[in-house]
Amino acid sequence: MAITQYTSISSFIASIYEDAVLVAREGGLMPSLVSNYSAQGRMTRAFATRPEVSYETVADAVDYSNPTTFGKSSVGTLTPGEVIAQFILTDANIESDPDNARAQAAQELGEAAAKKVDTDLVGVFSSFTTDTGTANSAFSTTIMADAISTLRAAYAPSGALRAVLHPYHWHDVFLETGVPAATYANKDAMTSQALRDYWMANYLGVPVYTSANIAIDSSTDAISAVFAPQAIAFDVRRAYRLEPERDASLRAWELNATMVYAYGLGERPAWGVKMTSDATAP
Repeated sequence: MAITQYTSISSFIASIYEDAVLVAREGGLMPSLVSNYSAQGRMTRAFATRPEVSYETVADAVDYSNPTTFGKSSVGTLTPGEVIAQFILTDANIESDPDNARAQAAQELGEAAAKKVDTDLVGVFSSFTTDTGTANSAFSTTIMADAISTLRAAYAPSGALRAVLHPYHWHDVFLETGVPAATYANKDAMTSQALRDYWMANYLGVPVYTSANIAIDSSTDAISAVFAPQAIAFDVRRAYRLEPERDASLRAWELNATMVYAYGLGERPAWGVKMTSDATAP
């Protein structure tokens, strides 16, 4: 008598878990560009800053009596929250789907987790105080240069700066740097790179990335940004987790994916500059 045992489906459970976790960890852009923290529990994380010290000229034989108080001042807090997504795959679906519902479910759960995290983190751009862009106006390299200069003047670590643009803002850069034409015999290095692969490795020494997870508002504007990692924080309290649960009466598997994390402005919020500009589709 043929008996179907748990071992007949155990490989399915292990595989979908591993596939989903892999995609969730590798599919996101923003976590690699911001400050990462982790902790146990769901307590609020508080950020504080120390004062900067200034040197003064002192005369000979004078007992200096103006020390700087090396205390702390509050910068902000992060409060963690939990997110969840769920699929229910019936036995009939698993047994009959020629397109492998198991693999597609793993892919979607992982990609959705990565997208959720990226969307939350690029959403922090709107919290930056300084804006070098202008609503309803086209994006330009001048706007990006203004942001980079502003951050360098604020003593942000220049080697750690990075820019994340909405794809339509990057399209404006492409148009600005020059569309190929018969009259263009030669192009400078920046334009040549943009024309070659619609992607520029860096601008003024700052790596440039694009993210479609940047939202477009009701006025067809989007907020791109230049920032140092310390300007945005991503605080994982419980890593991405997928828990399969058998529903015998439904003859199905319930797949519950959860994650607990906090996000927001980091320890140095002034080290981020937003660039609000028109994001009309080309």
